[in-house]
Amino acid sequence: MNPRQRNAAAYRPHAGDRVLDRRTGRTGIYMDTIGGEHYLRPESGGREWTADPTHVAPAPAPADDGPDSDPTGRPRRPARGRCRHLGGERAG
Repeated sequence: MNPRQRNAAAYRPHAGDRVLDRRTGRTGIYMDTIGGEHYLRPESGGREWTADPTHVAPAPAPADDGPDSDPTGRPRRPARGRCRHLGGERAG
C-alpha cells in the first residue's frame, strides 16, 4: 500500500449504491458488509459475489445513450409487432 492509499478516506457505500469492483471490473449493487467483505449483486439480478472493501469504489455514471436506454442503463428492446390473439381476432 502506498502512502497515498493509506491517507485516502475509505469509501463506505450504503445499501443500494451502485459500485465498481476494481479487481474484477464488474459493477454491481452494494448489499452489505459481513465478515470484512462487501457483498455485491449484479445490477440485472443474479448471484451475489464478495469483494475486498479496498477494491470497491463508486461506479461511474452510466452513459446516457439517449431515448433508447432506460434509467438503469440497459438498452431497451426494440418494439415488437402486436400478437394476433391479444386484442385482435383469434386464428382458427
